[in-house]
Amino acid sequence: MAAIAAGLGGGLQPVEPLPGLSELVAAAQTIILLVVDGLGEAQLRRHLTGTPLDRAYLRGIDSVFPPTTASAVGTFLTGLPPAGHALTGWYQWCEEIGEILAILPLSRRGAGAPAPEAERWAPRILTLPPYANRLPVPVTHVMPAWIADTPFNRTLSGNVRQEPYAATADLFPAIERALERRCGRHFIYAYWPNYDTAAHDCGPDGTKAIAQLHRLDAALNEFVAHRRGTDALLLVTADHGFVTTPGERQLDLADHPDLATCLIRPLSGERRAAYAHVIPERRDFFVATAESRLGHALWVVPSQRLIAAGWFGTVPPHPRLSSRIGDFTLLLKEDWSLIDTRPGDRHPVMLGMHGGASCDEIRVPLCAFPLRAP
Repeated sequence: MAAIAAGLGGGLQPVEPLPGLSELVAAAQTIILLVVDGLGEAQLRRHLTGTPLDRAYLRGIDSVFPPTTASAVGTFLTGLPPAGHALTGWYQWCEEIGEILAILPLSRRGAGAPAPEAERWAPRILTLPPYANRLPVPVTHVMPAWIADTPFNRTLSGNVRQEPYAATADLFPAIERALERRCGRHFIYAYWPNYDTAAHDCGPDGTKAIAQLHRLDAALNEFVAHRRGTDALLLVTADHGFVTTPGERQLDLADHPDLATCLIRPLSGERRAAYAHVIPERRDFFVATAESRLGHALWVVPSQRLIAAGWFGTVPPHPRLSSRIGDFTLLLKEDWSLIDTRPGDRHPVMLGMHGGASCDEIRVPLCAFPLRAP
């Protein structure tokens, strides 16, 4: 995001731009960034070898930590790493309101729908200046219709034109409309969630998930052929990759009540990287017991150590970062996952997950289609 802003003439950036990308951006009039939710480099190699997307591969890059949609979308919308925006996972402890929320829908933990207070909460929790407002060019967001008007999206999008779409078949027509409505330099940010949804349900290598990728690849190929010869640059990347997570490799903190009673509040974060807010006088017991009993499946890491090591990025930390990631981060090994069942909870079965520290979750492709005439 720093490289795109620099290439568009946005001046000094909060982080070092990705080498070589700013020059590509500077040479084009219109920049289109398409984020394919869940398309890790491993998935590109396994399922799209030889396709136009594979041939357009520029380089592999690391996503943010944790490699999950809430944190990465926070970076796409603010231009900051998680250290700076403090969007630290699907479930987030928000001390401003005293609630654990699923941060993207702004719903309470365990609730399926956005909270009635979501509109009021959004400006209190999401206080960062949007990336789009720092760019010296007009910006259009091409989002699924069910995302475009959410409080989270509206608050962090800033001064953009929204071009919502309904299904995969409508994604590139919506990008086409955005192209036709602008003249001069322009940035288009587009997001496609369907592979991620299928990969959670049936695994990243499941038939339905792979079919979604091929459906997107066909539509992308048609778009590129139609737009070839225009002064545009299409960049394709992802927010995270995936690992397969068998049900028999899922831990539940409810099966370890002596550990669960050490917590001030339920675990937050992700099933592959969970944040533990621990009663101060129980911290030594919590660490020793978790390591001895669950050490085959997870590491117990002081969260401040991850901040100091730059896992969340190297910008000055957001004032809420420490409170949101708790005392310890539970990093799951291999293909293990972790839930924390409380009364009334329902945890959907997920055969594919992300959010952990593995290369398959963190490493994503960056693909480039220069559409200008030779």
